Amino acid sequence: MTASPRYALLLNGSNFACEVLRALQQHGLPPNLLVLPEYPPASLKTAALIEEARPNPLARLAGDIEIAYAPRSQQARFAQRLRQAKFDFLLVACWPYLIEQSVVDSVTRGALNLHPSLLPEYRGPDPLGEQLAAGETRPGVSLHLVSQAFDEGDILAQSALPPQPKPYDRSSLERACARLGSRLFIEALKGYDSGWRPIPQEQILPGGTMR
Repeated sequence: MTASPRYALLLNGSNFACEVLRALQQHGLPPNLLVLPEYPPASLKTAALIEEARPNPLARLAGDIEIAYAPRSQQARFAQRLRQAKFDFLLVACWPYLIEQSVVDSVTRGALNLHPSLLPEYRGPDPLGEQLAAGETRPGVSLHLVSQAFDEGDILAQSALPPQPKPYDRSSLERACARLGSRLFIEALKGYDSGWRPIPQEQILPGGTMR
């Protein structure tokens, strides 16, 4: 892609989500819109007021990026907003509910989800915690198309983290996965014009290898 794509980033206030935003900013590709799930649409000024009552590091990280809120009951309204603004992509990094197809279809190029595991392993709301509890020796990140089932969309890219001399703790694993995931997303944007080749998850063996 020759011009910088316009994209909205959907995320909650988790540490992994914050690290994804930070990594994208460091790569020089911040989102055009940050979307949080809890409250009705609000301006950045309102978001700052919310932060005072309920600390949210995303508001501090956002800088001058516009913040909006899209509760589950307002997905149709949110889809209309994205369509009117002509966003190219949607990127999801920790979102608490299924994204309706109308939202997926509202962007012109694609809706993607960053999941911090080598899918199809460790689906679910806390893949990082599950991997730490299991003593996973090969954690990684998957970038997949948003589908109408949690964490089951076709894989666009995935990569394992490099081996470490000592085990990851929660904080270091979140940071490493976010940095790796941001690179996968940026590479996917660069490769869009050449044609994406997503792979169904049933064709991927444990550990991220192809059947």
